[in-house]
Amino acid sequence: MYSEVFPSRLKKAREYNGLTQYEVAKTIQINQSTYANYEAGKREPSIEIIALLSRLFEVSSDWLIGLTSESGINAMSQVIREREQEKILKKLQREAELDKRVWG
Repeated sequence: MYSEVFPSRLKKAREYNGLTQYEVAKTIQINQSTYANYEAGKREPSIEIIALLSRLFEVSSDWLIGLTSESGINAMSQVIREREQEKILKKLQREAELDKRVWG
């Protein structure tokens, strides 16, 4: 079960967070090829790497390795909504600053 579920959930978590394999690998300080092998199911990470990945993606390690089905997805959806809200707020702030510069 683990070897079937983990690679697909790892990829799903990375894509939900809008990250490339390179960005994830750099963040957790491993080679990109090593990370790519995790997603391909060719290699299994240590428990320390699983912990880093679950923290990075803000999902439970249980969800990541296939022990639970819903909690990780729900948590990830909440994180995505919050990040989208932050992006919108930042965009509005930038527009307001630009208006101040242009119109005084």
